[in-house]
Amino acid sequence: MMKTNSTTSKLKVLLLALLLVFGQFYSQTNNGAVGINTSSPNANSVLDVVSGGNNKGVLIPRLTESQRDAIVINKPKDDGLTIYNTTEDCFNYWSFADDEWKSVCGQLGKALFTVDCSNTKAMGTYVKGRELTTSNYLSMAVNVTKAGNYTISGTTPNGYSFYGTGTFLNTGVQTIQIAGQGTPLNIQTDDVSLTANGTDVTCTPAVSINVLSPAGTYTMSCGSATVNGVYKVGTALNSSNTITLPVNVSTLGSYTITTNTVDGISFRGSGTFTATGSQNVTLSGTGTPSSTTVKTITITSDSQGGVSTTCNVNVIVVIPKKTVLHIGLETAYGYSAFTGPSRSLMDSPTNFGTAASSIVKYEGFTHISLGNSPSSAALQAALNNKPDIVIIGYSYTPNATDAGYIASYLNKKGIVIALTDDTGTAQNLFRGIFSDPTISSSYGGGAGSVYALVNTDDPVLNGPFGDVRGKNWGEDASTTVNISGLTSGFIPYSYAQPINSTTARTGISGLRSSSLNFVWFGDGGFLSNENANGNPYSSNTIEPFVAPSSGGYFPVQKAAYGYAGNGYATGGMQVQNSILFANTIAWAVKQAEFSGINTQ
Repeated sequence: MMKTNSTTSKLKVLLLALLLVFGQFYSQTNNGAVGINTSSPNANSVLDVVSGGNNKGVLIPRLTESQRDAIVINKPKDDGLTIYNTTEDCFNYWSFADDEWKSVCGQLGKALFTVDCSNTKAMGTYVKGRELTTSNYLSMAVNVTKAGNYTISGTTPNGYSFYGTGTFLNTGVQTIQIAGQGTPLNIQTDDVSLTANGTDVTCTPAVSINVLSPAGTYTMSCGSATVNGVYKVGTALNSSNTITLPVNVSTLGSYTITTNTVDGISFRGSGTFTATGSQNVTLSGTGTPSSTTVKTITITSDSQGGVSTTCNVNVIVVIPKKTVLHIGLETAYGYSAFTGPSRSLMDSPTNFGTAASSIVKYEGFTHISLGNSPSSAALQAALNNKPDIVIIGYSYTPNATDAGYIASYLNKKGIVIALTDDTGTAQNLFRGIFSDPTISSSYGGGAGSVYALVNTDDPVLNGPFGDVRGKNWGEDASTTVNISGLTSGFIPYSYAQPINSTTARTGISGLRSSSLNFVWFGDGGFLSNENANGNPYSSNTIEPFVAPSSGGYFPVQKAAYGYAGNGYATGGMQVQNSILFANTIAWAVKQAEFSGINTQ
């Protein structure tokens, strides 16, 4: 083992080595001092060597490191034994105290290391006539057995090379970068000849580089690009994290397509177009996402010919698990989504999961239930624990005090999805949430009523599970509740008038607050379906929720619903309750992550 000691005191040891050097002329005077080429040696020295013509030096024994290590050391007597190590280009001396050879050349000597050829590769894109940049380098894996200095070069016969020098301060496996320089002259494949600390390194197969032709002309179709793989905060991207980018090539040549780095991740692809026309390019991802924000990645191409060379795509990162507080009956019908097909829809990785095919990239839910009749104290305690989302279903009836607690939770950026069909419940909620004592509620249509959804671009109406704008939702077995007296602060989803009824109704039957995280529909059975497999229940007027297990509980419309009336036949309408609910949950997950009670 070698250690470095550059102190001046250590260098004094070298003077003792000179006792081993004898010249033709010497004198021994002054209390045993020996002089070479001088008759008056320094009185304080044991040996005083003078270069007669001031043109010569002193040589002590020169050994390779292997020869040095072959010396049989007599530890007590050889303390201070000195040689010049030609392998290391340093003076070495034997230290009895440390029981090892030490280097005293004033710096670390040459490092000893081996190159792992299998993990050595050329990085960047190499194009004829294009000067290498900082993106062009050799990434080399080395195993350092002795710390010290290194010089590594890589040469090619094609106008460019690699060179790097530095110091290994520690032993063990390390990865280093050897910078490239120069300009490739020809389109060809080059083998890189490696030299490490003056010794040739032979890699089989050799590290090779494809020099590409100058860039071709092509256009990108970012609107049709596909982001592949799962992206999660703190997890490094791998080979599955790519962007499939459609391009249209008009002139053959090389291509280099890169992106900026956003929250720790970027993408890159390069190659040569061998045919014109439409084709796909794969951009490989690198880095580790640092946040769950949607990342707008700017793609830049090197296309020639005056075409557009930038466009954007969005990368979605998996959102961490959220807590859902359910309030309502825990039955097979799934009124509060704590049970039944509505719960299965939420827990299905097809819908909300971390798979590449999951509709919403999300780690899932932690479910908590307060049952159907929690006390005001229990409700307040549960809300004070700051659940991310609250779902209210049949037949929970909050009083004015409870409504105040829910309003306070909403004002702290909590999220409430309320599905209620009791007039007193709805009135208490709306008066508390909107701080308006004039808001009133009334009963509307009965079982099998069908309500038209507005044609507004909204994340609940037009979300990841489908676009239901201009379509319908259906009332379950009870009676719809309508809200009147709201003048502002909300986005209407549906009004009080069923499409299959001629009886005039007024008010709102579904809405979202424009300032609070609150969604409401006036039906406590909005999620009702007693079939555990989520298949359609065989009735035209009850249980409008459909999410078949055969499709991973993916939400679909109930194709035959509604009572006859106003020109509609029995079962002659389609309702979208399950799609609305799934879109609402997707909206709620996003709100909880970026603008929720636990993001403050």
